[in-house]
Amino acid sequence: MEETNPATLQRGPLHDVEAALGAKFEVLNGWAAPAVFSDPVAEHSRVRNAVGLIDKSERGMIRVSGGEATQFLNGLLTNDVKTLPQGRWLNGAFLTAHGKVRALCSIYNLGDSFLIVNDRSTHQKVWSLIFPFSYAGDFKVEDVSDQYAVLAIEGPHALPLIKELCFEPMSQMDDYEWRSTKIAGASCIISRASSTGETGFQVICDATGVSEVWEFSLMKGAFHEISPVGREASESLRVEAGIPIYGVDIDEANMLLECGLPDYVSFSKGCYVGQEAVAMATYRGHISKKLCGIFVDAEAPPPAGAKLFEGEKEVGHVTTSILSPTLNRVICLGYVKYGFFEAGTHLSIQSGSQNLGGEITALPFYKSANL
Repeated sequence: MEETNPATLQRGPLHDVEAALGAKFEVLNGWAAPAVFSDPVAEHSRVRNAVGLIDKSERGMIRVSGGEATQFLNGLLTNDVKTLPQGRWLNGAFLTAHGKVRALCSIYNLGDSFLIVNDRSTHQKVWSLIFPFSYAGDFKVEDVSDQYAVLAIEGPHALPLIKELCFEPMSQMDDYEWRSTKIAGASCIISRASSTGETGFQVICDATGVSEVWEFSLMKGAFHEISPVGREASESLRVEAGIPIYGVDIDEANMLLECGLPDYVSFSKGCYVGQEAVAMATYRGHISKKLCGIFVDAEAPPPAGAKLFEGEKEVGHVTTSILSPTLNRVICLGYVKYGFFEAGTHLSIQSGSQNLGGEITALPFYKSANL
């Protein structure tokens, strides 16, 4: 668990509400985040079979507005902001000049501005990158993290619940679409987005009304067998879904194309920071390593950083490993060198004094029948 000074530990707007539900907290990027509400395996199963409510209020938010906002962001991000219409959103990344990943984010076109949603672990990095440019053009950059809170509603019953929560009629939503609505009187942006491999919706709402949105969601969701979901279950769900996260599976040692995130980059847009390195990796025909899924013959997960071998040759390392509640076996995410990341390749994993058997498999480990 991350160590921090209790005096500087930040509490999200739902801390007291979650504590009243019996949440046990852990430190995440300086925040007191709910680790578990009841039992992490039960919470995991509830998302796979019904619906879960996940607090993501530690997300950072930056609003960019002005006449040159589109051009400005398009020159910094890997995806094409110029072609993003109002009512849509996309994923993107900020890269170094050498094509390494500084941060991952989502960008919403709100019509009069763009809203950048990023992880708290990289929020200050993104802010420090963007804000200095605000003196050089017709755009305004604002840190609006305290104005918003983020929830996720995910599972096979997510859509019928969303339809009951929203004030306006809410039909099936397309991927990368968002709509404005009110939930429990609070203004919200609802988007189709999954962090678990299930049907999922992200709810960005006014921070002042998030407690009402949370409690209203639990009340309406009781019919749909809803459960609040902590970080432990969220982690096992996202690993089964093969979704990497920054600071765990991705950092500035990685090229974007190595990370298995094809929807984060446009290969047809104009210049952006790091584009030359992305183009070189694309046109040479292959990447030097790749984030892969690995089945492990073991009863306990190997530690992050455990080395991967093919015979005597070191060919990669583990980034995340869990005992999968759905598959009832140990699974890992890890980087594997070119020539060894085809599905079915057998590797060994050095875990302490043990050498464990492993097999490369295609991601995701789990795919919902509802998608």
